[in-house]
Amino acid sequence: MLYSLSSLLFAVGLLASGAARAGEVRFQGDGHAFHPMWSTDGRYLAYEVNRYAGDVDLFISQVSGDIVKDGVKVALPGGTGVFSGSGQVVVNPVWHKDGYVVFEGSNQGGQFRIYYRKDSGGTAAELITTTELPGDLTFPSVSPDGRTMAFVADATGSGDIRTRDTQTNQISQLTNSSPAEMFPSFSKDGSKLLFTRRQDGGEDVFELSVATSTETTLVRGNGDQTRPAYAANQTIVYFDGSRGDDHWDLVSSSASGQKTLARDVQLPLRARPAVSPDGRWVAFTYSDPEQAGKVLFARVDGSTTVEVQTGFTACGEPAIGQQGDRKFLAFTALPQSGSDWRFLYVMDVSDKI
Repeated sequence: MLYSLSSLLFAVGLLASGAARAGEVRFQGDGHAFHPMWSTDGRYLAYEVNRYAGDVDLFISQVSGDIVKDGVKVALPGGTGVFSGSGQVVVNPVWHKDGYVVFEGSNQGGQFRIYYRKDSGGTAAELITTTELPGDLTFPSVSPDGRTMAFVADATGSGDIRTRDTQTNQISQLTNSSPAEMFPSFSKDGSKLLFTRRQDGGEDVFELSVATSTETTLVRGNGDQTRPAYAANQTIVYFDGSRGDDHWDLVSSSASGQKTLARDVQLPLRARPAVSPDGRWVAFTYSDPEQAGKVLFARVDGSTTVEVQTGFTACGEPAIGQQGDRKFLAFTALPQSGSDWRFLYVMDVSDKI
């Protein structure tokens, strides 16, 4: 991995402790960092590393104030050693409020299953056995109260949304349609799920009652409306591809109508819009190379936009975490144009949002 001069100086000073000040997040080996996801208390950061060698690894770094510890690789059961090519694909991390990271993984080209691991360490374990539910299990999402997990299963031949009660382990099927559902995401009270379904040549946004399986169409239009997330004041935000030609807009939708928060944004590799823990802000980057050195924050009501110049290039994959009263931004970038690997960077943005 290529390092900026400032991050190298930090690394030299703190090498013995295995930690670095808020800045570039270190992990073993070379690779492109993607998809950072903060734990609910802001003390851990999970992120993917793609080495473009057939495997994708998941790392976890502990964050304590201005100190970021080196990433620890998550190994699936039956995988190879921590310091070798894993042959595993581990993606889409989400966090349980009790400090467990939940993710989907495939070992040595097998089916995708859902696993979990404690933030402080230990061995990853399969959450749902193939005896309970066979096939590929993807897109995990955990309710804010931790009592329910949603995911997509293909056991019926198409991707349908199911839930698992974390207390009783009961699995329920909420949808049963020919097109596949994707990107389930819980409301704050856990009573509803946002999701998308591909139909009629496009992807549309729906809301689902967890208790009754009743569906409501929220957004439908030309092209794809994808990766919805709940925000404050019963607002949702999503990426809108209705203009086509790989143009993506960041849009909010509420009872008062739809607002385009930004046009021609960079679509993350897998992530939903980066909504702040209080639901009032969403972070994004632009696809225009001339504007790719900054990360921006928009109020979800469209009233304000704040710009942060990073000093890097090709910024993307923003995520907002909160640790006490402090707010942190994680994002990926290149130290300079033409660099080999995307790194992950963390900065305190408490004075910005």
